Amino acid sequence: MTGDASATVLEPERLGPLARPAVVLALLTALLGVVALIGWAVDSPVLTRVLPGLVAMQPSTAADFVLLGLGTAVMQSRVLPSRRAASMVALVAVALVLVIAGTGLVTETQQVDYPFTFLADMSQNGGRMSGITAVGHLTLTVSLLCLVLRRPEVAHGTAVAGVAIGLMGLSGYAFGPSDLYGVGYFQTLALHTALGITTLGLALVMATGNVGLVRLARSRTTGGRLVRTLLPAVVLVPLATGWLGVRAMREGAGPGFVVACLVTAVALFSGAMVWAAGAQLRQADVRRAEAERDRHEAEVARAEAQLALEQLAAADEELRIANRDLRDFTSATVHDLRGPLSAIQLGSQMLELTSSEETRAKVEERIRTAVARGMALVDDLLDLQQVGTVDPESTDLDVVAMVSAHATTVSDQTGRAVHLDLAGADDVTGVHADEQLVRRLVGNLVENAVKYTPGDDAVDLALRTSTHEEMVEVRLADRGVPIAEEERETVFEIFRRGTEGARVAPGTGVGLAICRRIVERHGGEIHIEDEAGWAKSFAFTLPCAGGVDPGAEVAPTA
Repeated sequence: MTGDASATVLEPERLGPLARPAVVLALLTALLGVVALIGWAVDSPVLTRVLPGLVAMQPSTAADFVLLGLGTAVMQSRVLPSRRAASMVALVAVALVLVIAGTGLVTETQQVDYPFTFLADMSQNGGRMSGITAVGHLTLTVSLLCLVLRRPEVAHGTAVAGVAIGLMGLSGYAFGPSDLYGVGYFQTLALHTALGITTLGLALVMATGNVGLVRLARSRTTGGRLVRTLLPAVVLVPLATGWLGVRAMREGAGPGFVVACLVTAVALFSGAMVWAAGAQLRQADVRRAEAERDRHEAEVARAEAQLALEQLAAADEELRIANRDLRDFTSATVHDLRGPLSAIQLGSQMLELTSSEETRAKVEERIRTAVARGMALVDDLLDLQQVGTVDPESTDLDVVAMVSAHATTVSDQTGRAVHLDLAGADDVTGVHADEQLVRRLVGNLVENAVKYTPGDDAVDLALRTSTHEEMVEVRLADRGVPIAEEERETVFEIFRRGTEGARVAPGTGVGLAICRRIVERHGGEIHIEDEAGWAKSFAFTLPCAGGVDPGAEVAPTA
């Protein structure tokens, strides 16, 4: 055996919460047997009979109590170094009791003398223990054996049966030992034998741990409270009323009157028990209703807090975007507006110093160009400000139809053919977004594709759509000037343009910033990615039309 296994065997098993009272009751039972054996050794009727005129406890019965009491106590204590050693002691006790009590039961049923004369008072019932004593001891022996074999439910049930046997004997003595002695197996049951069977049965009930009646009685449920409240009364009140009835009949009361009194007492007692049970159940229902109400209020508060957190997160994101736009605007506006204003200032100074008509015409043209550039910049900044402050009014839109319509419009305005490939946009067409903002979004992207495709030839575009959870991803690819990898994030910042694009066509650097702002207002993202056969592809996400069915057909929006 390995060291770990040895440690496991030698480590005492964790004892249950009722182990200490079980040990106390078991030792009291063993002490009871020892006292009876001492009584036989010193010939003391007080120790063997308790009271004059009562039957004596046989030495075999006392020996059984010593063995079963010690076996139970050893199993429920750490007096031995391991459970295995405790189990061996308990098994020896079980084997000896099986022999002693089993022999007693056989001899009682066969009405022959008890063979182990050193454990018997042959002058009383042929040295035999009473039949009910033998049955009680064998029942408790089975309980102890099941405890050793780790069968707590069976051990618990047989221990309860042992308690019932002991209580029957005690009840018989309470109502009159003369009547008890006239009943078959009970005729030689000693008073302290009945007490010992009851005590040892209770010890084994506790030793079985948190099962059966113990589990119910110790629970904090309504059932547990009912058991703790009603069980003592259910056991004691009938015994008390029965004892009073027997006493009344012995004092001369008629049986009919005694029975009537007993029936009335039982009815009143049963009604009181029902009332007590109903009161406790009502209190439990009230507490349960209060707990349910508190739980519902807590869930409502949690939902409200979650909603508030979501709203706070959305507001925080809006503030972050607004601060970013403000930072970009502050840093770039000074630079970009300074150019047109400086050109106008310089032109005004040149007009004052020159008298040549040709020079004046060139200067005036430069001033007009600077003014146009400044106005275009102001218009774009106003558009960016409007996109960032106006709340979106979302409806279901056909984004494919909008891109197609805008491609046609731009083609008509510029005189350049625009070829739009829709092969990858047939399955998903619907988005849920603000119509005016989406128009501006797709308009900027289509116009940029035409603007930054050099020459006067046809402009090729490709539209692809797909779904990702509750969002639709739209990808618009073109064959215009590419955007370098390191510039694919910065071109979405205000007043930032790609190096190649700036060489091909003029611009303010606000258009893509507006596109990003529109997408973010709808909870989406936009970025630039590579696509085979194309210079670049703008990919952005918008909420699905309808919120649940991204492939649903949506009425076209021109």
